[in-house]
Amino acid sequence: MKLKIYITHFFVLFFSYSYGGINTKITKTYTITRSFGVETRELTQSTFVNYDSQNKITDSTLYIHNIPLSQKYDYINFNDRKSLKKLEGIERLMHFKYDYNLEGKLVSKDLYGKNNDSLKWREFYKYLSNGKLWKIIRFDPSKVHPNNKIDGLNPEDLSNMPWGETYSYDDSGKIKEHKEFYAGYIIESTIYNTDSNGTLMVEKENFDPSLMIKKTFSYNDIGEVEEIIDSRRGFAFGSKSFEYDKFGRKLKITYYDQDGSLEKTSTYLYNNHESRKTEIITDPSKKLIRRIETKVNSKNKKIIEATFDGKSRLIQKKTMGYNKDGRLSRVHDYDMLKPGENGKPILISIITYEYD
Repeated sequence: MKLKIYITHFFVLFFSYSYGGINTKITKTYTITRSFGVETRELTQSTFVNYDSQNKITDSTLYIHNIPLSQKYDYINFNDRKSLKKLEGIERLMHFKYDYNLEGKLVSKDLYGKNNDSLKWREFYKYLSNGKLWKIIRFDPSKVHPNNKIDGLNPEDLSNMPWGETYSYDDSGKIKEHKEFYAGYIIESTIYNTDSNGTLMVEKENFDPSLMIKKTFSYNDIGEVEEIIDSRRGFAFGSKSFEYDKFGRKLKITYYDQDGSLEKTSTYLYNNHESRKTEIITDPSKKLIRRIETKVNSKNKKIIEATFDGKSRLIQKKTMGYNKDGRLSRVHDYDMLKPGENGKPILISIITYEYD
Protein backbone atom coordinates (compact mmCIF):
# COMPACT_ATOMS: atom_id res chain seq x y z
CA MET A 1 0.00 0.00 0.00
CA LYS A 2 1.29 3.40 -0.94
CA LEU A 3 1.11 5.81 1.97
CA LYS A 4 0.74 9.55 1.70
CA ILE A 5 0.61 11.74 4.77
CA TYR A 6 -0.45 15.36 4.76
CA ILE A 7 -0.06 17.48 7.84
CA THR A 8 -2.08 20.67 8.13
CA HIS A 9 -0.57 23.36 10.35
CA PHE A 10 -2.58 26.17 11.83
CA PHE A 11 -0.29 28.88 13.12
CA VAL A 12 -1.53 31.12 15.87
CA LEU A 13 -0.24 34.41 17.18
CA PHE A 14 -0.94 34.87 20.87
CA PHE A 15 -1.45 38.38 22.16
CA SER A 16 0.55 39.55 25.14
CA TYR A 17 0.63 42.96 26.74
CA SER A 18 2.09 44.48 29.84
CA TYR A 19 -0.08 44.26 32.94
CA GLY A 20 -0.62 48.00 32.95
CA GLY A 21 -2.50 47.75 29.65
CA ILE A 22 -5.00 45.15 30.83
CA ASN A 23 -8.45 46.14 31.98
CA THR A 24 -9.97 44.15 34.82
CA LYS A 25 -13.54 43.27 35.80
CA ILE A 26 -14.15 42.11 39.36
CA THR A 27 -17.30 40.20 40.24
CA LYS A 28 -18.15 39.77 43.92
CA THR A 29 -20.91 37.54 45.27
CA TYR A 30 -22.38 38.19 48.72
CA THR A 31 -24.76 35.95 50.64
CA ILE A 32 -27.39 37.61 52.82
CA THR A 33 -28.30 36.25 56.26
CA ARG A 34 -30.62 37.64 58.92
CA SER A 35 -30.53 37.08 62.65
CA PHE A 36 -32.82 38.88 65.11
CA GLY A 37 -33.68 41.44 62.47
CA VAL A 38 -30.06 42.22 61.61
CA GLU A 39 -28.94 41.72 58.00
CA THR A 40 -25.42 40.45 57.38
CA ARG A 41 -23.74 40.47 53.99
CA GLU A 42 -20.78 38.12 53.65
CA LEU A 43 -18.49 37.91 50.65
CA THR A 44 -18.50 34.27 49.50
CA GLN A 45 -16.72 34.36 46.16
CA SER A 46 -15.09 36.75 43.72
CA THR A 47 -13.94 36.54 40.12
CA PHE A 48 -11.19 38.62 38.51
CA VAL A 49 -11.34 38.82 34.71
CA ASN A 50 -8.48 40.47 32.78
CA TYR A 51 -8.85 41.86 29.26
CA ASP A 52 -6.26 42.87 26.66
CA SER A 53 -6.27 46.11 24.66
CA GLN A 54 -8.66 44.51 22.15
CA ASN A 55 -11.15 43.80 24.95
CA LYS A 56 -10.59 40.04 24.80
CA ILE A 57 -10.33 37.97 27.97
CA THR A 58 -6.76 36.86 28.70
CA ASP A 59 -7.43 35.06 31.97
CA SER A 60 -9.93 34.82 34.80
CA THR A 61 -9.70 33.56 38.37
CA LEU A 62 -12.43 32.48 40.78
CA TYR A 63 -11.77 32.76 44.50
CA ILE A 64 -13.87 31.50 47.40
CA HIS A 65 -14.06 33.40 50.66
CA ASN A 66 -16.25 31.13 52.77
CA ILE A 67 -13.33 29.13 54.13
CA PRO A 68 -13.81 26.92 57.24
CA LEU A 69 -14.62 28.73 60.48
CA SER A 70 -11.42 27.48 62.12
CA GLN A 71 -9.42 29.38 59.51
CA LYS A 72 -11.36 32.62 59.70
CA TYR A 73 -10.07 33.80 63.07
CA ASP A 74 -6.72 33.97 64.82
CA TYR A 75 -5.22 35.42 68.01
CA ILE A 76 -2.74 38.25 67.81
CA ASN A 77 -1.55 37.08 71.22
CA PHE A 78 -2.66 33.55 72.11
CA ASN A 79 -2.52 34.32 75.83
CA ASP A 80 -4.80 37.30 75.39
CA ARG A 81 -8.23 36.07 74.27
CA LYS A 82 -9.35 39.65 73.61
CA SER A 83 -6.90 39.84 70.73
CA LEU A 84 -9.07 37.67 68.46
CA LYS A 85 -9.21 39.06 64.93
CA LYS A 86 -10.95 38.03 61.74
CA LEU A 87 -8.66 36.96 58.92
CA GLU A 88 -9.06 37.97 55.30
CA GLY A 89 -9.68 34.43 54.13
CA ILE A 90 -9.44 33.76 50.42
CA GLU A 91 -8.67 30.65 48.41
CA ARG A 92 -8.25 30.25 44.67
CA LEU A 93 -10.77 27.76 43.33
CA MET A 94 -10.10 27.83 39.58
CA HIS A 95 -8.18 29.80 36.97
CA PHE A 96 -8.79 30.06 33.20
CA LYS A 97 -6.34 31.10 30.48
CA TYR A 98 -7.44 32.06 26.95
CA ASP A 99 -5.59 32.25 23.62
CA TYR A 100 -6.66 33.66 20.25
CA ASN A 101 -5.65 33.38 16.59
CA LEU A 102 -4.77 36.17 14.16
CA GLU A 103 -8.45 36.83 13.44
CA GLY A 104 -9.09 37.30 17.15
CA LYS A 105 -11.06 34.06 17.49
CA LEU A 106 -10.70 31.99 20.62
CA VAL A 107 -8.64 28.86 19.88
CA SER A 108 -7.94 27.42 23.32
CA LYS A 109 -8.93 27.67 26.96
CA ASP A 110 -7.17 26.01 29.89
CA LEU A 111 -8.59 25.34 33.34
CA TYR A 112 -6.31 25.20 36.38
CA GLY A 113 -7.17 24.45 39.99
CA LYS A 114 -5.71 26.02 43.11
CA ASN A 115 -2.29 26.62 41.53
CA ASN A 116 -0.72 26.85 38.08
CA ASP A 117 0.59 23.28 38.32
CA SER A 118 -2.92 21.82 38.63
CA LEU A 119 -4.07 21.75 34.99
CA LYS A 120 -7.56 20.20 34.92
CA TRP A 121 -8.35 20.27 31.22
CA ARG A 122 -7.58 21.91 27.90
CA GLU A 123 -10.25 23.02 25.47
CA PHE A 124 -9.73 23.74 21.76
CA TYR A 125 -11.97 25.52 19.25
CA LYS A 126 -12.05 24.63 15.54
CA TYR A 127 -13.75 26.79 12.90
CA LEU A 128 -15.22 26.23 9.46
CA SER A 129 -13.78 28.00 6.41
CA ASN A 130 -16.51 30.65 6.75
CA GLY A 131 -15.36 31.45 10.30
CA LYS A 132 -18.25 29.73 12.06
CA LEU A 133 -17.44 27.64 15.13
CA TRP A 134 -17.38 23.98 14.14
CA LYS A 135 -16.38 21.99 17.19
CA ILE A 136 -15.07 22.25 20.73
CA ILE A 137 -12.79 19.53 22.10
CA ARG A 138 -11.99 19.22 25.82
CA PHE A 139 -9.52 16.71 27.25
CA ASP A 140 -7.40 16.05 30.34
CA PRO A 141 -3.68 15.96 29.35
CA SER A 142 -2.84 13.89 32.44
CA LYS A 143 -4.95 11.01 31.09
CA VAL A 144 -3.64 10.90 27.51
CA HIS A 145 -2.49 7.42 26.48
CA PRO A 146 1.32 7.42 25.99
CA ASN A 147 0.97 5.94 22.49
CA ASN A 148 -1.02 8.99 21.39
CA LYS A 149 1.73 11.49 22.07
CA ILE A 150 3.29 12.76 18.85
CA ASP A 151 7.05 12.41 19.02
CA GLY A 152 9.50 14.81 17.44
CA LEU A 153 7.45 17.98 17.86
CA ASN A 154 9.25 21.05 19.14
CA PRO A 155 7.59 22.12 22.43
CA GLU A 156 7.61 25.71 21.14
CA ASP A 157 5.56 24.64 18.12
CA LEU A 158 2.72 23.42 20.32
CA SER A 159 1.73 26.98 21.21
CA ASN A 160 1.77 27.97 17.53
CA MET A 161 -0.15 24.88 16.40
CA PRO A 162 -3.08 24.33 18.78
CA TRP A 163 -4.55 21.62 16.57
CA GLY A 164 -3.88 19.81 13.33
CA GLU A 165 -4.76 16.68 11.40
CA THR A 166 -3.15 14.01 9.23
CA TYR A 167 -4.55 11.98 6.32
CA SER A 168 -3.27 8.72 4.87
CA TYR A 169 -4.46 7.18 1.58
CA ASP A 170 -4.44 3.76 -0.10
CA ASP A 171 -3.07 2.98 -3.56
CA SER A 172 -6.31 4.05 -5.24
CA GLY A 173 -6.13 7.48 -3.62
CA LYS A 174 -8.99 6.92 -1.21
CA ILE A 175 -8.62 8.07 2.35
CA LYS A 176 -7.56 5.31 4.70
CA GLU A 177 -7.10 7.07 8.02
CA HIS A 178 -7.71 10.49 9.49
CA LYS A 179 -6.16 11.67 12.78
CA GLU A 180 -6.85 14.80 14.77
CA PHE A 181 -4.29 16.04 17.26
CA TYR A 182 -4.35 18.81 19.83
CA ALA A 183 -1.31 20.27 21.62
CA GLY A 184 0.80 17.34 20.43
CA TYR A 185 -1.64 14.54 21.31
CA ILE A 186 -3.75 12.38 18.98
CA ILE A 187 -7.22 12.66 20.49
CA GLU A 188 -9.33 11.19 17.67
CA SER A 189 -8.62 8.89 14.74
CA THR A 190 -10.91 7.34 12.13
CA ILE A 191 -10.15 4.34 9.91
CA TYR A 192 -12.05 4.09 6.61
CA ASN A 193 -12.79 1.24 4.22
CA THR A 194 -14.93 0.69 1.13
CA ASP A 195 -17.95 -1.56 0.76
CA SER A 196 -18.73 -3.85 -2.19
CA ASN A 197 -19.98 -0.86 -4.18
CA GLY A 198 -16.78 1.08 -3.56
CA THR A 199 -18.48 3.53 -1.23
CA LEU A 200 -16.28 4.96 1.49
CA MET A 201 -17.41 3.98 4.99
CA VAL A 202 -16.16 4.33 8.55
CA GLU A 203 -14.63 1.06 9.72
CA LYS A 204 -13.45 2.10 13.15
CA GLU A 205 -13.22 5.19 15.36
CA ASN A 206 -10.67 5.59 18.14
CA PHE A 207 -10.81 8.11 20.94
CA ASP A 208 -8.14 8.82 23.51
CA PRO A 209 -9.26 8.13 27.11
CA SER A 210 -8.47 11.74 28.01
CA LEU A 211 -11.36 13.04 25.86
CA MET A 212 -13.96 14.58 28.16
CA ILE A 213 -16.42 16.16 25.74
CA LYS A 214 -16.83 17.11 22.10
CA LYS A 215 -19.37 19.75 21.12
CA THR A 216 -20.25 19.94 17.41
CA PHE A 217 -22.13 22.82 15.75
CA SER A 218 -24.17 22.80 12.54
CA TYR A 219 -25.82 25.78 10.80
CA ASN A 220 -28.75 26.55 8.52
CA ASP A 221 -28.50 28.27 5.15
CA ILE A 222 -28.34 31.77 6.65
CA GLY A 223 -25.65 30.96 9.22
CA GLU A 224 -27.78 30.47 12.33
CA VAL A 225 -26.89 27.65 14.72
CA GLU A 226 -29.24 24.81 13.85
CA GLU A 227 -27.99 22.02 16.11
CA ILE A 228 -25.43 21.41 18.85
CA ILE A 229 -24.43 17.83 19.69
CA ASP A 230 -22.56 16.88 22.86
CA SER A 231 -20.64 13.62 22.65
CA ARG A 232 -17.92 11.68 24.40
CA ARG A 233 -15.75 9.06 22.69
CA GLY A 234 -18.12 8.69 19.78
CA PHE A 235 -21.40 8.56 21.70
CA ALA A 236 -23.81 11.47 21.89
CA PHE A 237 -25.12 12.13 25.38
CA GLY A 238 -27.25 15.13 24.51
CA SER A 239 -28.19 17.55 21.77
CA LYS A 240 -30.34 20.58 21.12
CA SER A 241 -31.89 22.03 17.99
CA PHE A 242 -32.83 25.66 17.36
CA GLU A 243 -35.61 27.46 15.52
CA TYR A 244 -35.73 31.20 14.75
CA ASP A 245 -38.21 33.82 13.61
CA LYS A 246 -37.71 36.15 10.65
CA PHE A 247 -35.84 38.60 12.87
CA GLY A 248 -33.26 36.01 13.87
CA ARG A 249 -34.63 35.64 17.40
CA LYS A 250 -34.80 32.20 19.01
CA LEU A 251 -38.30 30.73 18.84
CA LYS A 252 -37.61 27.27 20.20
CA ILE A 253 -34.82 25.12 21.61
CA THR A 254 -35.50 21.38 21.69
CA TYR A 255 -33.36 19.23 24.01
CA TYR A 256 -32.71 15.51 23.46
CA ASP A 257 -31.08 12.93 25.71
CA GLN A 258 -28.43 10.34 24.82
CA ASP A 259 -31.04 8.07 23.22
CA GLY A 260 -32.34 10.85 21.01
CA SER A 261 -35.57 11.08 23.01
CA LEU A 262 -37.16 14.42 23.73
CA GLU A 263 -36.01 15.73 27.12
CA LYS A 264 -37.54 19.21 27.29
CA THR A 265 -38.48 22.16 25.12
CA SER A 266 -37.92 25.89 25.57
CA THR A 267 -40.33 28.11 23.65
CA TYR A 268 -39.76 31.88 23.43
CA LEU A 269 -42.40 34.59 23.15
CA TYR A 270 -41.63 38.27 22.54
CA ASN A 271 -43.65 41.31 23.53
CA ASN A 272 -41.97 44.32 21.95
CA HIS A 273 -44.50 46.77 23.36
CA GLU A 274 -43.64 45.80 26.93
CA SER A 275 -39.98 45.02 26.20
CA ARG A 276 -40.49 41.53 27.57
CA LYS A 277 -39.33 38.04 26.61
CA THR A 278 -40.91 34.87 27.96
CA GLU A 279 -39.22 31.47 28.02
CA ILE A 280 -41.61 28.55 28.55
CA ILE A 281 -39.94 25.26 29.50
CA THR A 282 -42.01 22.08 29.11
CA ASP A 283 -41.38 18.34 29.48
CA PRO A 284 -42.01 15.73 26.72
CA SER A 285 -45.71 15.62 27.62
CA LYS A 286 -45.85 19.43 27.23
CA LYS A 287 -46.36 19.86 30.97
CA LEU A 288 -45.03 23.18 32.25
CA ILE A 289 -41.72 22.88 34.11
CA ARG A 290 -40.80 26.52 34.45
CA ARG A 291 -41.49 29.96 33.00
CA ILE A 292 -38.94 32.77 32.91
CA GLU A 293 -40.01 36.36 32.26
CA THR A 294 -37.31 38.82 31.23
CA LYS A 295 -37.74 42.60 30.91
CA VAL A 296 -35.21 44.87 29.21
CA ASN A 297 -34.63 48.63 29.28
CA SER A 298 -34.50 51.07 26.35
CA LYS A 299 -30.94 49.91 25.57
CA ASN A 300 -32.08 46.28 25.37
CA LYS A 301 -30.27 45.39 28.59
CA LYS A 302 -31.89 42.96 31.01
CA ILE A 303 -33.26 44.67 34.13
CA ILE A 304 -35.66 42.07 35.60
CA GLU A 305 -35.72 38.27 35.45
CA ALA A 306 -38.65 36.52 37.14
CA THR A 307 -38.85 32.72 37.42
CA PHE A 308 -42.14 30.85 37.92
CA ASP A 309 -42.49 27.15 38.77
CA GLY A 310 -44.77 24.59 37.12
CA LYS A 311 -47.71 25.91 39.11
CA SER A 312 -47.06 29.48 37.94
CA ARG A 313 -45.84 30.57 41.38
CA LEU A 314 -43.19 33.27 41.39
CA ILE A 315 -40.22 31.57 43.07
CA GLN A 316 -37.28 33.81 42.21
CA LYS A 317 -36.68 37.34 41.04
CA LYS A 318 -33.48 39.03 39.93
CA THR A 319 -33.00 42.73 39.28
CA MET A 320 -30.04 44.20 37.38
CA GLY A 321 -28.49 47.64 37.63
CA TYR A 322 -26.00 49.43 35.37
CA ASN A 323 -23.43 52.17 35.84
CA LYS A 324 -23.23 55.42 33.89
CA ASP A 325 -21.21 53.67 31.15
CA GLY A 326 -23.99 51.13 30.61
CA ARG A 327 -22.03 48.28 32.17
CA LEU A 328 -23.66 45.80 34.50
CA SER A 329 -22.97 46.92 38.08
CA ARG A 330 -25.09 44.67 40.31
CA VAL A 331 -27.54 41.76 40.40
CA HIS A 332 -29.94 41.34 43.33
CA ASP A 333 -31.42 37.86 43.83
CA TYR A 334 -34.67 37.51 45.82
CA ASP A 335 -36.42 34.46 47.27
CA MET A 336 -40.09 35.06 46.42
CA LEU A 337 -41.49 32.06 48.33
CA LYS A 338 -40.60 33.49 51.74
CA PRO A 339 -41.85 37.07 52.01
CA GLY A 340 -40.10 39.21 54.58
CA GLU A 341 -41.32 42.09 56.69
CA ASN A 342 -44.21 44.10 55.26
CA GLY A 343 -44.53 41.53 52.48
CA LYS A 344 -41.27 42.59 50.84
CA PRO A 345 -39.23 39.88 49.12
CA ILE A 346 -36.19 38.51 50.93
CA LEU A 347 -32.86 39.39 49.37
CA ILE A 348 -30.67 36.26 49.40
CA SER A 349 -27.62 37.28 47.40
CA ILE A 350 -25.95 40.25 45.73
CA ILE A 351 -23.47 40.18 42.86
CA THR A 352 -21.50 43.36 42.23
CA TYR A 353 -19.33 44.26 39.24
CA GLU A 354 -16.35 46.60 39.34
CA TYR A 355 -14.35 47.88 36.36
CA ASP A 356 -10.98 49.61 36.27
